[in-house]
Amino acid sequence: MTSGSSFGRQLVLDFPRIDPADRPLIETEPYRAPLAALRRWGSWPEGQLALIGAPFAGKSRLLRLWAADAEAAFVTGQALAEADIEEIANLSVAALAVDDADGCKQARNLLAAINLCRGRSAPILVSGRSEPAGWFADPRDLASRMQAMPVAMIGPPDEASLARRLIEECARRFLILPEETAHYLARRMGWSWAAVNEVTDEIARLPGGPLGLRAARNVLISLGMDAG
Repeated sequence: MTSGSSFGRQLVLDFPRIDPADRPLIETEPYRAPLAALRRWGSWPEGQLALIGAPFAGKSRLLRLWAADAEAAFVTGQALAEADIEEIANLSVAALAVDDADGCKQARNLLAAINLCRGRSAPILVSGRSEPAGWFADPRDLASRMQAMPVAMIGPPDEASLARRLIEECARRFLILPEETAHYLARRMGWSWAAVNEVTDEIARLPGGPLGLRAARNVLISLGMDAG
């Protein structure tokens, strides 16, 4: 897509597709409510929803899966901020997903995207780390839209979720993490989504092969976590 203005950059949209080889969704407790909300996208109030959650909670993956299901364009808040506002206002999309929308440094560009979708009855899904009511103070139209937008939240992690995420992250790096070891780590590691990456990074430094309990204990110790 091109813009007639010399300001901003051309906005490149992604249209994700579902990969049959993808690992199954994690549907543990923190994800149940947001997944249910995403699957009901045809009945969102005014076709809008904000997906929120802590860093590394898995928001981007859920946005991409929704975009594939809804045949939506996918864009980040940063890319939206760098684009030409006229181009945004004239996009031809049936649905739109804006990842890290709370990081869009040009609030008027996000407002233009929301107005575009609203005017064309196209659903829009945005993501951020906190309640959207606190994302922007100006422009006022955007602030009021954010305050009224329904929210789905990825909850704090529990043991089952951390164990599944550890197994998944290890598999992405072609590492084998047995179920027993994953739960051993999940019970003792820091209970945050970010800790999944810390632990997996440390596992990746070890020699290959399935990770046993003794090696898992050493991983926790090296990260300053309680090894029990």
